[in-house]
Amino acid sequence: MADDAQSIRSLNWRELFPFLNLFRSFRIAIHPSKLVLGFALIFLVYCGGRALDWIWPKSQYPIAQEIQHYEMYRWTPGLSARAFEDGRTEKREGMNAAYAADLLDRKIVKDQAEAKEAAKVGEYSGRLVGSYVYDRNQAIKKADEDLDKRLKTIREAKMAEDERPKAVRAAYERRDAEIRKAHADLASAIENLDQISPHPIFDSFFEYEVQQFHGVVDNALSFNWMGGITAGSTAPNPDVAAPRGPAAPSTGVLRSITNFAMIGPGWLLRYHYIYFIIFAAWFLLIWAIFGGAIARIAGVHVARDEKISVRQALRFSTNKLLSFVFAPIIPLIIILLAGAAVAVGGLLMYIPAIGPLIVGSLFILALLAGFVMTLVLTGTVGGFNLMYPTIAVEGSDSFDAISRSFSYVFARAWRMIFYTVVALIYGALCFLFVRYFVVVMLGLTHFFLQWFLGGQPAVYLPEIWPPVNDANLAYHINFHALSWIDGVAAFLIAIWVYIVLTLLAAYVVSFYFSANTIIYVLMRKEVDATELDDVYVEDTEEDFGDVAATTPATTPAATTTPAVATTTPVVVPETPVIPPPAAPPA
Repeated sequence: MADDAQSIRSLNWRELFPFLNLFRSFRIAIHPSKLVLGFALIFLVYCGGRALDWIWPKSQYPIAQEIQHYEMYRWTPGLSARAFEDGRTEKREGMNAAYAADLLDRKIVKDQAEAKEAAKVGEYSGRLVGSYVYDRNQAIKKADEDLDKRLKTIREAKMAEDERPKAVRAAYERRDAEIRKAHADLASAIENLDQISPHPIFDSFFEYEVQQFHGVVDNALSFNWMGGITAGSTAPNPDVAAPRGPAAPSTGVLRSITNFAMIGPGWLLRYHYIYFIIFAAWFLLIWAIFGGAIARIAGVHVARDEKISVRQALRFSTNKLLSFVFAPIIPLIIILLAGAAVAVGGLLMYIPAIGPLIVGSLFILALLAGFVMTLVLTGTVGGFNLMYPTIAVEGSDSFDAISRSFSYVFARAWRMIFYTVVALIYGALCFLFVRYFVVVMLGLTHFFLQWFLGGQPAVYLPEIWPPVNDANLAYHINFHALSWIDGVAAFLIAIWVYIVLTLLAAYVVSFYFSANTIIYVLMRKEVDATELDDVYVEDTEEDFGDVAATTPATTPAATTTPAVATTTPVVVPETPVIPPPAAPPA
């Protein structure tokens, strides 16, 4: 009997190439519920940092671009910590001297000793700005008086009628140039004051982290992965202020990630450790609540292609709060305990005569502790991104999150690296698209808003809403150059613009959790042979109302138990096809 002809009607490319599931990250991340949670996360973290800056002593504020100088010290071979600290002290003294001199020159403070003390904490900055504004106003007043004199001279002068309009126009243009110069001098004076004033801690830290994030994106798009990772030649010049916009792409992806994860937090921990502890606790709490909720929504979305509400996701994350909080902390505690044991063992060196011999004979124990610390650190760095998705998808605790993330990283390290690289490149492209969408939206709004306003809402520099800068969407408003009504308008416009920019940052947070959730389920299938649609279901099916509404009435109700449940597809046997009886032989 001839074989039945079979043909392939379609291919499931995601099953054939599992990494293609990562390209679902954008569609999952752009969902409004995740953006709302991401917005709340960033807003609360930012408000917490600003509140800490407000209550923190200004005497402990860093100098301008201090983290960039710290980065240069960390990446420059042969540059000692003493050299960095001496350079920082010297720069701080120079800034304080310039600040004190400005106070004395403008007669805000008459005593030199008082001026030096005021410079250490940036005192009287408001009065300094007020004196700059006074100089600007006097320059504008003088320009108007000079214009009146020139116009009077033109009226009294004997000249041809066709020359008089030219002279009047030239007089007004000269007045306008003097006013623009007065505004530019004010902006320059305020910028100089910013460079010689102490900077809030969170403001410096946040600005640096944003620069490094842009460095990761730019370098991923240009496939510059290792640039600057082994040499300090690309470190910033301490005499040149670092840009406020995106970081230079010459540093490379790995270096930008290292700066983001190690240099910025390391500087904060080393020189402002109490601030670091308070801010880290606040950040971890907010990250656990809202990040866990985003991971939960992403987990259900990835596994079942269904969506749960923000309230249900927040209920899940708050119920699992301790698991989300301690998942990244427990490995660090293990490292610290092992390190403390080695440090205590080193005290045996102080035992007279036999101390070094004891340490030498027990040195194998120190090496074993070092092996454990290295193993835990490697697992933490490689598997950190899988911890929250583990809890969100499995409904488990922090120990299960640590165990699974470590085992997946060590069992399939290259597969994990491959998924991460694909997600990073795809995420950079998606971020570029979303960012340019925001740029075009703001640019079109700005263009048509000022269409009938003569090119700009304000008469002179600066504008109420400056032109959109693609290199740096954030902007600073010089309220001193605006009237009070224009200042209020500029403030209200800035609120809406920064809400849009915060939504852009919220998308980044949402994409981070969505992509890592997909990586988790892919690694779980690779290591544990668990299907992608297997997800933890809570005791009640309230989270999946849409599923209950579409369930046929003939399907028996499932019995729920407090135990962790997983969805298992019901296999219905096919009805056997009975062949017709054979025809009797002729």
